[in-house]
Amino acid sequence: MTRSQTRLEVFNFLGSFHEDIRTKFTNISGKTGSYSVPLEIFQRRTHRKNRSLITWSSVRDNNLTIEQLDSFSGGVTVELVNEDYFNEENRDNPTFIELINRIGSDENVSAILTFRSETGTSSSFHQREYFNKLLQNTEVYYKGNVVVINENNYSDFYLKQDISGGIGNEKWSGFLFVSIRGGQQNSKESHSGNITLFNPAVEYLNADVALDLDLTMAYFAMHSIKYETLEENNKNKFNKIMLNLRKHLREAKYESEVYTGNLLDYCDNHPSVIIGKRIGDNILYDPIQVEAIDIMDFSIKNKNHPNNLDFTHDESVNRNRFVWDSIKKCVLPPSRPTNVFWSKHLSNMMQQDFTLEEFFKHEEVIVERRRRLL
Repeated sequence: MTRSQTRLEVFNFLGSFHEDIRTKFTNISGKTGSYSVPLEIFQRRTHRKNRSLITWSSVRDNNLTIEQLDSFSGGVTVELVNEDYFNEENRDNPTFIELINRIGSDENVSAILTFRSETGTSSSFHQREYFNKLLQNTEVYYKGNVVVINENNYSDFYLKQDISGGIGNEKWSGFLFVSIRGGQQNSKESHSGNITLFNPAVEYLNADVALDLDLTMAYFAMHSIKYETLEENNKNKFNKIMLNLRKHLREAKYESEVYTGNLLDYCDNHPSVIIGKRIGDNILYDPIQVEAIDIMDFSIKNKNHPNNLDFTHDESVNRNRFVWDSIKKCVLPPSRPTNVFWSKHLSNMMQQDFTLEEFFKHEEVIVERRRRLL
């Protein structure tokens, strides 16, 4: 049985407990959150493999090269935000120099200029300062020519969606996005409607790795089923699915600075699985609150319900970690299969930006401090 066939089979089996469970698993790779992508240019409800937007700071901080960025199969656009284009220190970086030559291009790796808030602050001074600098007859290399951007023509270079669809940088034109709000001066908004251009790079996975992700999360979920409560025919289905899942996960090998090994070892050695083995009930656990996860918890839609489940990252998305995998030959973002598990919503909030290991250590310090003081 192929990986795709196994995914369909396990999704159908999990969905047989409740129709909303099927939807939850279909959405693992079938749609993404917006994260750092402005809502005006975010692609809603599209697959992880679609065209992505990544900030220059993420490229720089993770030492990503043009060749590595080229592994984004659906196309990737590097966002030069506010001062990035004008920062002379960036001009010493060969990747940045190449990106300057790709502003607004149709190549698989392209670039745009944006002027917007990155911190959520109500002040618009910073982005307004650099947008005004752009309008002082700044030269930009665009589609083989040098164009001069000024107060009279900058709207001609706003991002536009030329062709509907999600994959490829050839489906949009322009290179400017402006969203300057707040302050005593007038707001400047380049886009009043939604043009659905980009997914966040932190959610990107190519089709192959996205399939691995689906199988990983489904394998975790299969541990939430109390095997002894199943009818005989469902026990047979369960056993067959687990056999195929284990085979495919064992064959899925990864090698990067953050994880080397196969996905079966990753799953079987994850705290959410190990807790159940040690307790003896062999079911899935929320490793943060150390509470059992039941299959019906996956059907809960209400975010405020105490048992609502989140797609949770070991290393937080906010850390913006991108790694090159030498086996998969692609960039892996925080959504990589070796960085995820299921937890209850409250646990996800409790973990915040800690890794699981960091959270456990932090918790031990607090418990010991409480013992000393109370």
